Amino acid sequence: MASYNFSSRLNESKFDSDDEAMRGNTSQDGCQFRNDATSTQTLRVVAYCVIIAVSIFGNCMTIAVVWRNKNMRKALDFFIVNLALTDLTITCVYMPRVIVMWLRGSAWLVEGVFGAILCKVVPFLHGISIIVSILTLMALAVDRFIAIVYPLRQRITARTSKFIIAFTWILAAMVRFPYLYSLKLVYKTREDEFSCDANIKRAFGINQAREIYYTFLFVAFYGVPFVIITASYVKILVALRRQQAFREDIADQAKDSARSKVVRETRDRASKKVLYMLLSVTAAFVFCWLPYFVAQIVFDVIPCLLRFWRLFLAHSNSALNPCLYAVFNEKYRRGYRRILSLFCCERV
Repeated sequence: MASYNFSSRLNESKFDSDDEAMRGNTSQDGCQFRNDATSTQTLRVVAYCVIIAVSIFGNCMTIAVVWRNKNMRKALDFFIVNLALTDLTITCVYMPRVIVMWLRGSAWLVEGVFGAILCKVVPFLHGISIIVSILTLMALAVDRFIAIVYPLRQRITARTSKFIIAFTWILAAMVRFPYLYSLKLVYKTREDEFSCDANIKRAFGINQAREIYYTFLFVAFYGVPFVIITASYVKILVALRRQQAFREDIADQAKDSARSKVVRETRDRASKKVLYMLLSVTAAFVFCWLPYFVAQIVFDVIPCLLRFWRLFLAHSNSALNPCLYAVFNEKYRRGYRRILSLFCCERV
């Protein structure tokens, strides 16, 4: 059957098929979703098609809004664009593969050299996009922390933000390189099909490599960043409270004019809306991705139903983010309307 013959067809039980998404599929007791009822498969595919469509449409609009509006080319907006890029990468590169999983299980449908390349690239890009998202959320928190808690200090400029964004991608690629190295297209004699398998032990040469590697990822690129993010936002909220009380005291003493008071209140409301948007985006990421990361370090067989919801919840975050921008930020909401008006006969 196979047109592409590998020199090393190792026992598939040594590998973690589609390691981060479908752990345990290689075993005889693993989840072969192809055996599920047609109605169940259909619902899963339709659900994924919905989040793919919303994610592509929403995140492309987010990038277009910043691209079209020169006033929005600031550090904050560049970081949001970077989040949109990671969401699009996950959506366009990895979600189609997940749809295949619901229909064909762990089978890798593309053979030959091109199939081997895709086996390396697709899961690798998924992994680095997740890390870049977390690091970008941390950069957004630090940017707001500097802007609000230390307003007189030098803020992160648009130029600096570009270097930070480039650094996050480079760092994520370096951290995920062992996973890239471990990925291999393997032919399963029993199932008479190919599978894209990851064997972290191959990259490090120690028996506990997978446990150590994923524990390190969880601590260094989920735990630590979100401790920093939480501390930053707590400090921001405390600082805003103090600033508000201080301004009210000054206003009472100086008896500011009605106009200056309106200007100050408008500026404060705008700043708080940006903060609420970032808090909601961060909270959504934690809620959607936490089961994914927790399951990574369980190192045990995950129930089949949980595997679907674990992935679906995580990937739905890509479709949720543009909706949160629209709800909490007037600039993005207005930008979305202008773009939508280009495709409609009447202005939205």
